[in-house]
Amino acid sequence: MEPLNSLDDLTPGQVFDLGRFTLPRQEVLDFARRYDPQYFHLDEEAAKDSIFGGLVASGLHTLSTAVGHLVRSGLIGRINLAGGGMELSWPAPLPPDTEVAFTLEVVEVRPSRSKPEMGIAKLHYRVARVDSGVVVLDAVATHFMKR
Repeated sequence: MEPLNSLDDLTPGQVFDLGRFTLPRQEVLDFARRYDPQYFHLDEEAAKDSIFGGLVASGLHTLSTAVGHLVRSGLIGRINLAGGGMELSWPAPLPPDTEVAFTLEVVEVRPSRSKPEMGIAKLHYRVARVDSGVVVLDAVATHFMKR
């Protein structure tokens, strides 16, 4: 993916296809053991009796993977300065080994009033199951970026 050179390269409505990824079962278990040790992320048998009906990835794992995927894409590597917050939801669970597609939509772009060399972009992260289109991560993130 071609890296952006400036916040000014972004316009509301732009959509970037950031490709696909999966969270392998072992990675789901390892992440859960370390960071989110809830039974529906760790124990396949116990997870059958959860609201999910089976083992699912932690939403935090899904979010972390999406952020890593965005960074590795190189799209904003030259211009991203920091994150400034996020509104997020996990509308549906993500079972292990399920392929998902990640799209990024530009929601808002504005220059900083106090620092003309930078600005703010609001980016909509959407991660959906490839097989069904069901959204598993829906977030709007604020990014501080170079102009």
